[in-house]
Parts: sequence; C-alpha cells; structure tokens
Amino acid sequence: MSLTKFDFSVPQRQSLVGVFVLFANTLQKSVRAFWPIIIVFLFKNKNYEPFQVYISIFGIIVLISVIAFLRYWFFKFYIDYKLKEFVIENGIFNKTKTTIPFHKIQKVTIDQSIIQRIFNVHKIELDTAGSDKKEASIKAISHDMAVELKKNLLDTSAKENFQDKSGNNNIETSPSFITIGLPSLLKIGITANYLASFAYLVLLFSTLSENLRQIGREDVLQSNLNQLEQLPVMSLFFGFLIFIITAVLLINLVLTVVKYYNFTIKKDQESFVLTYGLFNIKNTIINPEKVQIIKLTQNFFQKKLNINIIEIFQASSDIKRASAKDKTKIPGCNKNEKEKIIRLLLDQLPNHEIVLYPNIRKLLINILFFIIIPISLGVFINSFNQRFSINTILVLTVIYTVLMGIILFFSFKNYRLFISDDYIIKQSGAWDIDQEIIMPYKVQAIKTHQFFWQKWTDIGSVVLFTAGGRISFSTTNYTIIKEQVNKWLYQVEVSTKNWM
Repeated sequence: MSLTKFDFSVPQRQSLVGVFVLFANTLQKSVRAFWPIIIVFLFKNKNYEPFQVYISIFGIIVLISVIAFLRYWFFKFYIDYKLKEFVIENGIFNKTKTTIPFHKIQKVTIDQSIIQRIFNVHKIELDTAGSDKKEASIKAISHDMAVELKKNLLDTSAKENFQDKSGNNNIETSPSFITIGLPSLLKIGITANYLASFAYLVLLFSTLSENLRQIGREDVLQSNLNQLEQLPVMSLFFGFLIFIITAVLLINLVLTVVKYYNFTIKKDQESFVLTYGLFNIKNTIINPEKVQIIKLTQNFFQKKLNINIIEIFQASSDIKRASAKDKTKIPGCNKNEKEKIIRLLLDQLPNHEIVLYPNIRKLLINILFFIIIPISLGVFINSFNQRFSINTILVLTVIYTVLMGIILFFSFKNYRLFISDDYIIKQSGAWDIDQEIIMPYKVQAIKTHQFFWQKWTDIGSVVLFTAGGRISFSTTNYTIIKEQVNKWLYQVEVSTKNWM
C-alpha cells in the first residue's frame, strides 16, 4: 500500500508553466476572434510607423501576459472529501465557485494539445449530466496529478482511496485491451462522414470568398470562375464532381486520422480508458454503469471491410437528445473487438426474443410526404414561373422518385424493434444501419401514442426516454407495445441497479 503524493483536500494551483499555456491560449483565442480585422489591417494600403507597430505589439503582449498570470493565480481546485464534491474557484474580478458532486460526474477527459505537449502539462475536463458544455476544465497540470485527480474523482469511495490505494492505480500502464490501427482508421475515413466533410468544404470556400471580398480582392475568384465557364458543360460537370469527391475523401481521411490516431482502449477494473489523438491527445474514462445507450453503426462498405462504429451515450442534460459531450465514439473496430467492447459495457452480448415490424402504412405515409407532396409542389410552382420545360420536369421527377423510393424502401426494410427481458434494440437507417441498445431498467419515462384512425388496425407508437436521449418506434402492433410497456415499467420499479 502507498499513499498518494497529492493532497487534494487543500486548494491546489495549476503548474507554474501553466502561465505560458494560458498566455498561448489567450493569444490563440484573440487571433481567432480578430483575424478578419488583422487581415484587413495588414492588407490596407497604408504605411505605419515601425515605432507604432512595435508599441502596439508590445502592449498587446503585456496585456495578454497580465491576464494569463491573473487567471493562473486566482484559479484553485480541491476535493471536499466530506461532502464528496469537487470544487473549482476562479475569476479575476468576478469570483466564481463551481461545485460538482462526485455522483454527477459522467466522464473525465485528459487532453494534451500541441502547446501543452511543449510545456509537458495536461488539461483535464469534467462532464456532468447537468450541462450542455464542459462543466469544469483545468488547463495545465502535470501528468501524475491529472491521473491521480481522475482516479479520485471517479472512485465511489474517494476518501478511502485517497488514504489507502493499491499500486495498480496508474491507468496509463494498464495493458491495452483494444488498439485500433491506422488501416482501420483509413477504412472509416473513406466510408463515413461524407456530409460532415462536404460541410467543411463549403465552409472553407465561403470563408475564403468572404475574406477576399473584405480585402477588395474578389476579382481573383471571379476571374477563375470566368475561365471555368469557358470549358464544355460536361467536362465542367465531371471535373467538378471528381473534385468534390476527392476533396471530401481527403478531408474525411485527414480529420479521422488526426482525431482518432493511435486509438487505444485499456481496461481499468470495471471501467475502461480511451486514449487517442495525433496533435490533441485525449484520455477518457468510461464507467459502464453510467452508459445509457449504445449505438452500433455499419453501412454496406464497412460490412465488407469488417469495421464498425460504436457510439456510447452517457447521461445528458436534455432527456430528448444527447449533445456531443455526452457521447463517445469508437471508430474502426472489427467484429471481435466490437463484441469485446459490448461485453465490457453490458456483461454479455444482447439477444432478442420478440421482433416488432412497422406496418405497411409507414412506407405509404413516407411516400406521400417525401415523394408525392414534394413533386406536386414542384410542378405547381413551375407552372407559374415556367423555369423548367416539361421534358426536364419529367426527367427530374423520375430521378427524384427512383432515388427517394430506394431510400424509403430500405429505411422501411431495416426498421425493426428487437425486445428481450434484458435489452431493447432499435434498428433503423437506409445506408448507415444503426442499432441503438438500451436496458429497460435505465428507462426514465415512456410515452405511447395512437391516433384514432389507427385503432381499428391496432397500430401505434412508443417513445422511451433515457438520461442519454430517447428512442422512438412508430406504426407497429399497439397491443404488443402496451404489454411490453407494462413489463418495462415493472422492471424500472423493482430494479436496484445503479445507472447514474
């Protein structure tokens, strides 16, 4: 047995080199906030005296340095072992005291950005179920202190563990449970997140054009567009298509590798630790008891490449949906690795005894709202402005109907609800097939619904609310739903398991 070398019962400051980290952090935020003004200032055709420039730069550096030191000096943190709370005191002029009970801490993350790696310090962040953002963040502490603080915050009996710990408390030296290599990340990079990468591409071009306009150089973009317009239409179309596909894949690959590089899962007693990142290294611990929903995602290409995506949803501040901070993503694991992770989270692989299918009305209603009504509105609007010819309208209608029809058909085909005594699994999706797994005793509320015209066909809907989001299933057998709801409510009432 060995005593910890950190006494968190007394107020602690960050590492002294944290002043430089806070300086760099404040400078980075200032540049991000004012970079359009800085660009306009630099590109303006106006001569500035060197003395004025040097004095301005010196003044800004001094101001940021003072702010960084004051942020360091007035920032303190400690653990109240008697009340089992973590306390942070900060603020230069307006003093703030943040108190977080141990039982509300959902996730503790240790990060290390490039700047923090230079000064050999770490950032530790706490997530709770009571906020949509990081509840607490300590920017610059040593590696040993970060690991020790994490253990103290996540231990159920923190006071006892603080006084008497075993030698196996260093989670960083635990053997790897699963390591997701670069080939798996490359597979994920080319088979997922196309829309997100396309959005980044659009944002990049819009930001570039706006900045060129602000500095009076929009002629650069316009001249390039004029040159492109001289090319044949088909060449322009296929060239643009190839460029978009290539750019999206490259962005996706880079973002995936940079974010999830060297993804390692280490088992630590009943919990497991995730470590990943190329430049910004993250270290997150997950407690299976606090997991609310497990989401498994796989599309056709990923199935052929034997890779899966797992998302773990913890308690959220919103009962209807989980924010980004409330979920943890594990990309690129194969079938065996996926089963290991699920067994760690659920103790066993989930099974099912009952399967609920959607009524054919669900497909017909979707066809009405997503095909018939949009096409009718389009034809009606075009009859007034005559923007497209009849032949063009027919071609567009056929293409839209075929594409949307395929999406709706596979969405209907994959829509299922699997039920057993221990698990509820919802399956959905047209291309990316999602399976959301919850345990009945973690359900917080249940809502059933049936329209009056659905009574004679005995169909209805159910919504299950959990602390990590909600799961809904509609247009299915209402009698079976009511029977299962009674069983789920009974399980919630009699369960004595801890899930928060």
